[in-house]
Amino acid sequence: MNKVTYTITNFLSPLEHSCSPSNFERILESTDHMGGSFSSIVEEIVASPFWQSVDYLDNPYRLLCLNLAKEIDAIYSTNLEPAYHSRLHFKDVCLMLSYLLMQEELIELNELAKSTWASSREEKWLLLLAAIGHDFCHPGLINQTPFEIEMKSLALLEAFLSKSKLDNNLIESIVRRLSPWILATDPLAYGGLLSKIASTQASHEDYLAMLLIEADLFASILPIKGQLLGARLAEEWKSINPGKAATVNSSQGRVAFLEGLRFMSPHAQILRAEQIRLNSIQALKDLNY
Repeated sequence: MNKVTYTITNFLSPLEHSCSPSNFERILESTDHMGGSFSSIVEEIVASPFWQSVDYLDNPYRLLCLNLAKEIDAIYSTNLEPAYHSRLHFKDVCLMLSYLLMQEELIELNELAKSTWASSREEKWLLLLAAIGHDFCHPGLINQTPFEIEMKSLALLEAFLSKSKLDNNLIESIVRRLSPWILATDPLAYGGLLSKIASTQASHEDYLAMLLIEADLFASILPIKGQLLGARLAEEWKSINPGKAATVNSSQGRVAFLEGLRFMSPHAQILRAEQIRLNSIQALKDLNY
């Protein structure tokens, strides 16, 4: 067993519930230097104790996750990868989504929470599929209209599904479930979704979308990894919007970004995500102000 496999296996073991910010940094950094393909990392993720524990007979999503990761690898074997919206980002989101979902068995859910935040085994696999494909073929640009890039990713994901041997009704069901989650990853949609959840006006689908978004954002709140990701996003934007690139790579820009986030799920509360976010803000202010 190689070191990366061992690390992911232990990270995604239900017996390992507690993880410090430094350990999150360590797993994300070590898998940045995996030396293999994105699909090999996804294979290791789905073979982990957590995902094995939520697998079930005739589960169609496990193979879809693996095949989508292979499709993404094939695309980037001949196409230039964006600096931020790359397979490294997809990998981070898959790992953090997995770790968030793994906390569900520790959450003491009341009846209201069970109907909102709790996910079925099928929904967990659908969320993993969304994590793999939420930025499918991202062009490294900025939306000029609402959901522009997210809709293109969804169209490509639907085309990928149409090439599978799945029943058309199942394909339609997958697209119907994933669409609102992936569209919600448009940064401009974040504030509206946050307000809905804070006011308890959200639907079950909104709560699942927020779990995907929290996984999408989690690496960015870490003190070291987050600054590295800001630099990657600046590299991605420097030719299309130099002003935004400079801002996102500055301490002031990072503080503003972090101050605009909130981690609402009980899953993230177990991981003390809000404290990690606040600590990162304070460290930046102490250093620069």
